[in-house]
Amino acid sequence: MPDPVVTHVIGTMTIVGAAVIILASFTFIQYMSYMESVNLMLAEAAESAARELVEIVSVYTMGGSGVSYMIPFLPETLGGQPYLLHLSGGGDNVLNVTASLQIYRQVRVVVMPNFGRYPVKAVRGRVPKERFQGKLSFDVSDTLLLPLSPGYKPAIVVFRSSDEACLSPSFNPVEWKSICVGFTYVSSGRF
Repeated sequence: MPDPVVTHVIGTMTIVGAAVIILASFTFIQYMSYMESVNLMLAEAAESAARELVEIVSVYTMGGSGVSYMIPFLPETLGGQPYLLHLSGGGDNVLNVTASLQIYRQVRVVVMPNFGRYPVKAVRGRVPKERFQGKLSFDVSDTLLLPLSPGYKPAIVVFRSSDEACLSPSFNPVEWKSICVGFTYVSSGRF
């Protein structure tokens, strides 16, 4: 007959092992649920930014000149996590909006309605505010990191450029080669 202490130890170890397996399976299910919700939040943020881009470019190509910007309705964080929006070109009048966390990424392809004669392109890199002849207070970039510092809001900027890389804003209609789109931020007091 086995010793009762050995039987008790074996039974306790079995119960502890089963508890660990159940806990690990619940943790994995919770992590997968979290990843699905993060994926959905990133998709919605990218889609929202894409809709705002289409809206401002549509209005701008119908007669805008100089520099225009609009404040998009974007969440500060996604599930308490900071996130990044990146804008890249996929060709004339096609832009890619990428929303990403450090652990996951979503890409949305946006086809821009173009009512004008110049192609719509994404800014590549960073355009210093000095190039806008005092019309903007902040640099324009292809990347927007959210959340911003208190007192600032994100903005989508549209301007006409004299080069294909969208690094040289132009206020002279003779030099216009493309319509450029980028991100910046503005002070909350500017409304």
